[in-house]
Amino acid sequence: MIVVPFALGGFIASAQAAIEGKETSLGQFIAAGRSYYVRLLLGTVLFVLVVGVTAIGFGFVSFILGIGSLALVLIHEMAAVIAGVGSILVWLLLILVVILFVQFYDAAIVVENESVIDSFRRSVHLVRSNLKSVTGFSLVWLVLLNVFLIPEYLLQLTLTDAGPTDVLPVDTGIPISILLPIGVFLSAVGFAYFYTVYTAYYLRLIDTSPATLETM
Repeated sequence: MIVVPFALGGFIASAQAAIEGKETSLGQFIAAGRSYYVRLLLGTVLFVLVVGVTAIGFGFVSFILGIGSLALVLIHEMAAVIAGVGSILVWLLLILVVILFVQFYDAAIVVENESVIDSFRRSVHLVRSNLKSVTGFSLVWLVLLNVFLIPEYLLQLTLTDAGPTDVLPVDTGIPISILLPIGVFLSAVGFAYFYTVYTAYYLRLIDTSPATLETM
């Protein structure tokens, strides 16, 4: 978590510069990472807290509803199961909705130089103004980005005694010493690419939405 804000600042700033036709460099990446580090770190902490509090709060409500659904067992067992599963699905949906609305805090900090609190307000405003578009983008983004989490499985192999088939569903026949660096490289390239797309999408959002928070 400590390194993530630095990487976010560097990737988003570099992506913005490239999209706008400006020169990019490793030095610029490092400078941006340092410049936005504190705000992105605080923003990341706040993001985790918001999502965590949401999960706990709605989780408590779902728990109460789950207890209530147990009473349905006396009436109809299947109805009780449906009610229990339904409460869990609603809980997950509400968490995803919260994430949907605050997800652009990092881009708001780097691209628009917002403060930590204003970056969350800006994110909510942009999502609210472009709800259909952002929902579609977020679904595709979530699926594709998670593809590049595969190196975490490879890293797990190096940190545990598990074999390749214990972590991955197939045996590739390739030594882990080769798979790991390849996976990390592909993950880094994919991360850079997806955050370029992410930044480009954010730039499009702010072009079509009011740039000031007074309109919120």
